[in-house]
Amino acid sequence: MTNGVSCIAEHTVELMMDYGQFYLDGGFGDPDSELALLDQAHAAQPCAGDGAMLVVLSPHQNNFEMSIAVQVWTGRPPHDRAQWQQVCEGRLRVDSDGVLSISSPTDGWADPCPVPPGDYLIEVSGRGFVNYGWPGSTMPGDVWRIRLWPDDGGDLLPHQQWDMPGYGIPENVPIPERTDTEEDPESQWVAVMDSEGTRYLTVGELAAEGVAAERAQWGGDPIPELREYFSAPELAGFDRPLVEAIAAMDEPTLRRLAHRCAVKACELAAIAERSWVAPALAALREGRPLPAPFDDMQTAFDRLHDEEFGAVEDESRQLVATIGRPVRSESNPFDIGPVHRPSFALGAIEHATDPDSLAAAIETLHTAAITFGADARVLFAEIGDEFR
Repeated sequence: MTNGVSCIAEHTVELMMDYGQFYLDGGFGDPDSELALLDQAHAAQPCAGDGAMLVVLSPHQNNFEMSIAVQVWTGRPPHDRAQWQQVCEGRLRVDSDGVLSISSPTDGWADPCPVPPGDYLIEVSGRGFVNYGWPGSTMPGDVWRIRLWPDDGGDLLPHQQWDMPGYGIPENVPIPERTDTEEDPESQWVAVMDSEGTRYLTVGELAAEGVAAERAQWGGDPIPELREYFSAPELAGFDRPLVEAIAAMDEPTLRRLAHRCAVKACELAAIAERSWVAPALAALREGRPLPAPFDDMQTAFDRLHDEEFGAVEDESRQLVATIGRPVRSESNPFDIGPVHRPSFALGAIEHATDPDSLAAAIETLHTAAITFGADARVLFAEIGDEFR
């Protein structure tokens, strides 16, 4: 307790934050107001609210594991702005459900935070920033805190923004002028934050960019039979004719292709002849269930890692490795730098057993391609000669 006020509840949640923004909603927020609030936040950074919703801009374009501490106080908490790089305040009403929702565009939803119903002043603070825009990874490590206390009618304190060394503070972005023609949904404006910074596009322009990006990824129009398979666009962008052929294959051919990819990956990784791997490849070829230890893939991976790195006798011993962020080649997306080929090869065997024969072929080829890495074109040439 400080000066008669105290923190009566605290919860920590994790948010998949993307597009440099997240939203706080106590149950009264109107989704139709989000774009207008986002415009206002860019025009008077770093946040804007209407009492029902608060939109907050993050210096980072993304943080897929963003930690947020949510605290409820009996009154205005102690002042500690010097400990934070960005601070903003607003007002927020929480409905009778007593839940604070925290979300971000696409799939970003944190676990609901219980907050007693009522009208609140709210303070949002963040720190640990490394850059405005792209932070260099999807998990840059910035952390946030949200403090709420009953709205006593007091004034909101001015915003505090991060003064980035060598860059400063970004300029506010004026709200685009609206015209009567923007009543057409295709001509309405949206704010987009990407590697180029904040851009304003019409809905039609954004849709056109999306179509162009999808075509570039697929190397042409998306292949309808493969749209649901995560790895298909990358494979099609690399070898469109082969992937088109895969989309038209029958189940026996798909199974045979998955087996061949798994074999080639294991041969390259020098594990195909191991006494416990060879029977699994034979079973895969014959359509039989995989023998032990492949009846439990975790056991198979444990055996591989024991052979490759030595057995871990107890929890006090750990395998320590240096992990770098993969940098994919524009001409070869499977060349992501040095990888442990035996682990990927074992993964190819696992993918080849997928009950969906099309998924088995697509994912086994993709995993084998990463196993080949810089030599992926050799794999595609050999598979293409055999199956196309």
